[in-house]
Amino acid sequence: MMTAKTFAFAQLDNTFLRDEMAVSEKDSNRFGASFSLFNYMRNTEYFNNIELGRTLFGYHFQPKLFYQPNQHVKLEAGLFLRNDFGGINPYTEALPTFTLKIKNNNFSFLFGTLEGSLSHRLIEPMYNIEYAITKRIENGAQFKYDSKKLFFDAWVNWENFIERGSPYKEIVTAGLSSMVSIYESKNGFKIKLPVQFLVHHHGGQINTDSLNMTVQMNVASGLRISQEFENSFVRELRLDGYYTVYHESTNSGYFPFRDGNGVYANALVRTKILDLMVSYWNSNNYLAPRGSYIYQSQSLDVPTHTEKNRELLFVRLMREQPLFDNLYLTARFEPVYDLQNKIFDYSYSVYFSYKKEFWFGK
Repeated sequence: MMTAKTFAFAQLDNTFLRDEMAVSEKDSNRFGASFSLFNYMRNTEYFNNIELGRTLFGYHFQPKLFYQPNQHVKLEAGLFLRNDFGGINPYTEALPTFTLKIKNNNFSFLFGTLEGSLSHRLIEPMYNIEYAITKRIENGAQFKYDSKKLFFDAWVNWENFIERGSPYKEIVTAGLSSMVSIYESKNGFKIKLPVQFLVHHHGGQINTDSLNMTVQMNVASGLRISQEFENSFVRELRLDGYYTVYHESTNSGYFPFRDGNGVYANALVRTKILDLMVSYWNSNNYLAPRGSYIYQSQSLDVPTHTEKNRELLFVRLMREQPLFDNLYLTARFEPVYDLQNKIFDYSYSVYFSYKKEFWFGK
């Protein structure tokens, strides 16, 4: 479910693009329904050798029914529909969803459809922002803790199931995303420590394609320093930096590199009108099976093409804006300059999200 929160987390703020399932004591022993509409238009004007640009233009529609038997438990079932304009008719995707969520104070446990995608709050070199469109639904199990001092999200996303004799591999992604508050002053100065981990597995024992199992891992950690302001045109100044590594723990021979690393740094100025962020990326032999493609050292479109060193400079202009009740706008313009290849690219995106709940009573 879409909810608006006032705090920021990852290198980019994706507050209105997240999925979160509310459990409230006042809703105990109540039935309800909801629908959410997510409209997207993301265009990447990329002409580099790592990722060629494309346009994603369409909508997600999610009708749901839910029941909350007590203050701690909620059951939710629905349908996820994705329609890319001009694409496969009638829908690109049509998937059932079901979630059991158990919540006690700041702890929550989910089984079924997860609070996934951008709700994990991972940095873009580890997790692709386009998954809010192309891989919105994740299924598995998830444990979360969310408070002012600590955010912790650990999950398993079971992407591909196999039977005995299946001609393909099982696919599993597991991750951990956390942010620890180290220091916070009364005047809005904060220091935080992020730690992120993601492992991606192709394998299985009962399928016919049981050779060359692969396990790829990404880890990132760093430091965030920010200063927030009240009653000011400038609302926040923020610096954060991450050191991230890539490692393949198997010896499949499928990938051009088994080890790599990168440095990701951001400077943000948040104002009442617009957010401006400058991001710098410098990496060597870096791969991330679930990361945004432009950060990689292997080409998405021509896998035989590799660039051991990637050095990128982003300038991001961003706006997140509530428009009316339950309707939110997210807009971005993101030029990027490839310092190694002297290539200037850019992307822009517009998202509208709307969610409405209806309660039927007890």
